[in-house]
Amino acid sequence: MNQALRRENAVLHSLVELADGPAGSESESLKALIAQVATFNNWVDSRARQRGAKGTVPVASWHDDPAARRIPLRIGEFGPLTYQNDNVLLARLGKERYAKIKLLNSEATPLLNVQDQSELYAYEIVNFVDGKRTVGEIRDAVSAEYGPLPMSLVADYLEACAEARVIQWK
Repeated sequence: MNQALRRENAVLHSLVELADGPAGSESESLKALIAQVATFNNWVDSRARQRGAKGTVPVASWHDDPAARRIPLRIGEFGPLTYQNDNVLLARLGKERYAKIKLLNSEATPLLNVQDQSELYAYEIVNFVDGKRTVGEIRDAVSAEYGPLPMSLVADYLEACAEARVIQWK
């Protein structure tokens, strides 16, 4: 829900900017979205309590992983790292290093291999790099959009992007 709220907030902001509306004019709509998320979360919590669920707010599995707290920053304006027949990472890293990127090879999860979705995930990982989000937050955002993704694959992919000078670490 938090990822959906962030996404919709960005959409609202983008629409106001596109329409050349006054800064902050999306604030009322954002308040309504926040209220809807709160209502939904309260409903889920209430149903869980009714069914006897107990516990605390879950903590991300990557919470204690130092790699998850790193913040990547784009070095240049990149579109897709693979476009038509060009592959920026392959060109900059070479075949041997490129073959070791876990997200893009057989070390990816069986689901990604079967669905052949690795490049979609890779594309979206770089899209979420904004100099503010941590690797863990990027993992959560991509997972919310497309499905579960291990933190280790995101960290490894971003490390390859850093080696290729597409991003740098803050």
